[in-house]
Amino acid sequence: MDHLRALKAFVAVADAGTLSAAARSLSLSPPSITRLVGDLEAHIGTQVFHRTTRSVTLTEAGATYLIDARKILAAVQLADD
Repeated sequence: MDHLRALKAFVAVADAGTLSAAARSLSLSPPSITRLVGDLEAHIGTQVFHRTTRSVTLTEAGATYLIDARKILAAVQLADD
């Protein structure tokens, strides 16, 4: 699993509220986003989203993880800059 790519997908879904909107924002297919989020959930051992056919919402664990994911992505961006 490309952990950084999965974190970006996770944050994009959290921000967009839907898998398809996140996919559009990252220029990926919805199945790719679903796979990245699923891989991330398998890696950390818990669900980060409650999924319905129309939207996704963060679980309690997902909300906590989102804070750290944003920090990690910001640190990577800072290093790249």
